[in-house]
Amino acid sequence: MIAIGLHLMQDARRDDAPRQSAVAMITPDMRLSGVTMCRADAEILAAVGDASALVLMDAPAVVPDVRGRRDAEHVLAWLDIPAFPVTRARMDSVHGGTRGARIATALTARGHVVAEALPDQVLRQLMWEEQRTPGTAPMDLGAYRAEWLGVRAPAYRPRGGRARPDGLAPARAILQAVVGTANWPPFARAGDLAALDEAAVIDAVSCAVAAARCLHGPEDAWAAVGDGVAGRVVLAAGPEMIDRAQVNIARLRDEGTIGIPPEVAAATLGPPQSW
Repeated sequence: MIAIGLHLMQDARRDDAPRQSAVAMITPDMRLSGVTMCRADAEILAAVGDASALVLMDAPAVVPDVRGRRDAEHVLAWLDIPAFPVTRARMDSVHGGTRGARIATALTARGHVVAEALPDQVLRQLMWEEQRTPGTAPMDLGAYRAEWLGVRAPAYRPRGGRARPDGLAPARAILQAVVGTANWPPFARAGDLAALDEAAVIDAVSCAVAAARCLHGPEDAWAAVGDGVAGRVVLAAGPEMIDRAQVNIARLRDEGTIGIPPEVAAATLGPPQSW
């Protein structure tokens, strides 16, 4: 199964938006094998291809017709991981539709496994791991939460349609510390448009990193929150993140706030092929 990350340009209201989607593939030995810039749905499907893949996208793959937050967002909030509250009405209002769900349905029909990932969370986890001494015992969850709150990913994503190029190099460096990026793509466009494209690639590669950790382990390198019915979000994680997620899922279930199963660690979820 191939590890693929998809940055999806979600706006369904225009075909000529300056921002593009990006599809990134990472090999089992954590090398970037290629990135494809896309616009139309058909281009995205072609870039993913037909070989069995775990595709993690930075857009909602499931949009239930409910009010408020999905179960996954309730849990993420208690993990201090900001996430856009997903409802059909909100997606229609902000993005003009649910393109991610449409793409996910098409990919699933081709035999791929599709879930969501959060590029900022992936970058934060990589930053967290970089500052930790290898082999260090897991932290007390209270101390972990305090330190986790201080980890912030670089601001590289466009705001108001304009690129923020100052954050691109720091974000790229975080990925280059764990991924072989000899195939990082050149950008045909210039100026702000090139910066927009690179931000899309950073998002796609971040999602692909989460997919590679999910597929190739170790089993305490990722976690998943939610399910295929209400929306599953895959996190790059470590023992502290997994422990904290399990504690909060159990508490939220006891309160009746969420209904997802209590399991979150890879060892209890099973491989993505079984999702």
